[in-house]
Amino acid sequence: MTKKEMVKVLMEVYLAEDKVSRLSLKPDSSKKVFAVFKDKVFDKVAVKDSLFDASFDYYMNRPKDMETIYTALVDSLNLREQRSSFSKE
Repeated sequence: MTKKEMVKVLMEVYLAEDKVSRLSLKPDSSKKVFAVFKDKVFDKVAVKDSLFDASFDYYMNRPKDMETIYTALVDSLNLREQRSSFSKE
């Protein structure tokens, strides 16, 4: 996967994790619900989880590339939050 694709998928995974954490479920239930959400994320972005896992491992072995990906991810999440806050005003 390209860096841009990784950012997109990681953002969707993060948002799914956030949704599950807001449900205030017990840890076992949270894991089960997140597994369902994660499957939906991969369907939404049309990426197989095995490709994501292989790409994640690839970038983890290239710290500078992974840093670039996470910097872009944080920027994207911050922009999303700013847009959300702005639309609420």
